Amino acid sequence: MFSDTSSLASSQSSQFKNLLEAMLEKLKTDPSSVTVDDARLLFDNFTASDERAVRIISAVEYLAIANKTHHCELLTAVKDLHDKVESSPGEVTIEVLRTTQSVVSKMQKALGHTNVPHPEVEGELQEEIAKIEPKIVQGTVTKAEADRLHSLESRAYGHTEKGGITAAAQSVVARRERQLSLSGGPKALQPSEKLAIRPKIQDDSKNTLSPQEQSHHDKEENFRQAELAIQPKIQDSTVTPAEANKLHSCEMRAHGHTEKGGLAATAQSVVSHRQRTLSDISNSPHPSETDAGPRKEDTAVNKELKKVEGDLGDVRKAENEAQ
Repeated sequence: MFSDTSSLASSQSSQFKNLLEAMLEKLKTDPSSVTVDDARLLFDNFTASDERAVRIISAVEYLAIANKTHHCELLTAVKDLHDKVESSPGEVTIEVLRTTQSVVSKMQKALGHTNVPHPEVEGELQEEIAKIEPKIVQGTVTKAEADRLHSLESRAYGHTEKGGITAAAQSVVARRERQLSLSGGPKALQPSEKLAIRPKIQDDSKNTLSPQEQSHHDKEENFRQAELAIQPKIQDSTVTPAEANKLHSCEMRAHGHTEKGGLAATAQSVVSHRQRTLSDISNSPHPSETDAGPRKEDTAVNKELKKVEGDLGDVRKAENEAQ
């Protein structure tokens, strides 16, 4: 009886050893072919307390489960990653970001898409949008600026939005080029065209800007609106101190400083000239009505107006050179 039991144990041990060696070879040569049945077969025949055998069985069980669920759990894995990032954003590192971008790139290639989004470029894109929006409204976007915006949006999202801000910028450039070819000089958008473009820009901004970026955009837009309102009055030398102060305040909120020789500085210069002129007129003696020569106050006013016109000419020249 003892002999039969010993013989059976020896036979089972030999069978398990052969099975173990065969499974070890499978792990080395083709691990993706390991199945749950392989793991169950090993486990059912395991009778010894061999540490090496335990490690092999554990590896077989792990691979069997992984191979079975590899394809069906890909979407689950992506969703789990999304949930993890949302719940623990502090755990995201440069290494995690790079690995994820590499995975996204491989997914794009698997689907036949060659334009891979680069989320890290989105911040730079938003900065460029904030700079170029006022120029779109004013119709002063250059081809280089429109091309750069197109490049940034393509890199950030893998494509450009049809009818989006990039398309609006390119449309303005095309219109200006046609106008230049016809008239030989630059033209800004007509008021009706500005009104047609502005809602699209504002909608795009609300959909893409963060609260901080939206605040900056609103300050920039307020400054541009103040500029548009005051420009004709600067040219007519009818700017009031309140209007000049408002423009100065808007520029300070938008940029943190006022540009030397800019529109706000010019507006304040016009106000200062008018105040000095009025003071000179009120303090100067009145000539007799029979005096046929030019009145002193008229001469003073003309001189001051020429000074203002010179300042405006310098500003317009600087703006044209910047374009």
